[in-house]
Amino acid sequence: MSKKIILLTLLLTIITSAAVYLYLENYKASMTNREYVQVVVTNQTIPNRERITQDMLKTVTVDREYVHPNAFRNVKDVVGGISTTRIAKGDEVLRDYVASSNDIEKGLAFVVPEDMRAITVPVNEISALNYMVRPGDMVDVIVTITLQQQQPDGSTKSFEQSNYVLQKVFVLATNDNLGYDNGFVNQDGSRRNTVTLAVYPDHALTLALAADYGTIRLLLRNPADDRVTSIMPARLENFVREDGIR
Repeated sequence: MSKKIILLTLLLTIITSAAVYLYLENYKASMTNREYVQVVVTNQTIPNRERITQDMLKTVTVDREYVHPNAFRNVKDVVGGISTTRIAKGDEVLRDYVASSNDIEKGLAFVVPEDMRAITVPVNEISALNYMVRPGDMVDVIVTITLQQQQPDGSTKSFEQSNYVLQKVFVLATNDNLGYDNGFVNQDGSRRNTVTLAVYPDHALTLALAADYGTIRLLLRNPADDRVTSIMPARLENFVREDGIR
């Protein structure tokens, strides 16, 4: 082997060694300057619409550069939420994947309080207080309905009566609006206006009958007023004297 080939081989070896050394030093410096953070990932696949528990989650250390901006950093911020999509095992848990209590952006189902149900009733300009009722308000519900009463002579007497149906009822939505600032839309007759309320299951039955067979009205409450009052039903005949004078 000629001296030129030996020298060339030695030179290439030195250059290669120097390049590898410089690469390793630069890589070491870049690793030293990197910032690492904790992110929340799943321990198991979480189905859609599942309440998230602590055993479903864990935290891992990840290079900040590769962390999604909407990723959760603390397990406590996720526990108790409800998944809005299927989250695969090992995936970062993003804020778009989890709905917390009163998270109106995720839809009506996530706003309904636990142990309660959402029920929609039709309203108009009068029953909805000139459409000034808004999501987040508290209302009472009364119904005016025609009833029949058996008389001693066997005949049947019809009379109109107004009753309190429910008190301290939370307004979830007006039409399809969940946000307080939205209020009502489409009061121009293009569609039937509605209010969606949060009620307990047994109260839903009473409210459904009232809406189907009577005329309901909403009474707007002051947000600070949490009193429940006991009020007797009112009959139309009690407002009219026998001589016809009110």
